[in-house]
Amino acid sequence: MLDLNYTGLDRYSYSKISTYKQCKFKFKLKYLDKNYLYSANIATDFGSLVHTTEENIARTLQLGEPVDYIKLKNNFIIESRKLALKYPNEFYTRDKSGLTYQQKVYLYLESAIYRLEAFLQKNPNLKIIGIEQHFEYNYDNIHSFNGSIDRAFLDISKDEILIQDIKTWSVQAQNSELKAPLQFAVYIMAAQQLWNIPADKIKCEYDLPLCNITQSALSNDIIGECKPVLDKLFKGIHSEDFKPTISALCHWCEYNPLT
Repeated sequence: MLDLNYTGLDRYSYSKISTYKQCKFKFKLKYLDKNYLYSANIATDFGSLVHTTEENIARTLQLGEPVDYIKLKNNFIIESRKLALKYPNEFYTRDKSGLTYQQKVYLYLESAIYRLEAFLQKNPNLKIIGIEQHFEYNYDNIHSFNGSIDRAFLDISKDEILIQDIKTWSVQAQNSELKAPLQFAVYIMAAQQLWNIPADKIKCEYDLPLCNITQSALSNDIIGECKPVLDKLFKGIHSEDFKPTISALCHWCEYNPLT
């Protein structure tokens, strides 16, 4: 792993720059005015549970050891019961996918929990080289990006890297969301430095356990398409453009006094 310290650069994560893209005023309230509000919700907590389980599976498989699915499932059930107690209404209410979180728990335990091992058995040319892989790199001598990549594989037959980002979405992404995801642009630039590999040798995809599919980014040149967008966002921040973006999402914003 590349260990770099870019002292003096403005540090950004994907979520931080994504917040500015979503709502400039929310960015100001959170990152400039330092109003850090924690708003717990079932989607985030369930996502964390799935990510932790997937990380444990990946680390075991990376070591070439058998996965103790019984132990993992028991822990998943215990933590899911805590979610049911913490969010009694949301846990048993159907979301836009038509599923309740209770059903999502059953779905994950019945089949999705085995997906990574089956994926590696189907693709013996892939070797896990990164799990919750930390990164930090100099973006433009003014800003640095830091964060972690859920999973990275080396395709030993092509000398390529495949990056997977795990999403607990219950519905698959639309093509418009896959054309040039900023998140993957950040990850590709990180992977270039982490593993000393050119961008055209890096592929990205979302892994959706609950949908039982993976969805690949549709752009061949994600950095080329996303870098102008990132540069524009940074320009807006430095010009102090913090006008609020009014949308239906404001209803769920943690800074909405009616939330």
